Amino acid sequence: MDNLTVRQARLYREKTQQQLADALCVHVDTYRKIEENPDLATIAQAKKIAEFLCFDYDSLFFGQRIHKK
Repeated sequence: MDNLTVRQARLYREKTQQQLADALCVHVDTYRKIEENPDLATIAQAKKIAEFLCFDYDSLFFGQRIHKK
């Protein structure tokens, strides 16, 4: 499950954008913007998303940037 996007992780866990928005206490449009550009998420929001979706924060948000040896 390496290198999933936030959207892919959400779909894998069968969650809606509204459910994530509710978990973050933000409007669904705000969550959509985060999903389109994860760099917009605050650290707290990113950690909450990862926790809600039961994925590791580092692999979900930085998986594509970290090179495994």
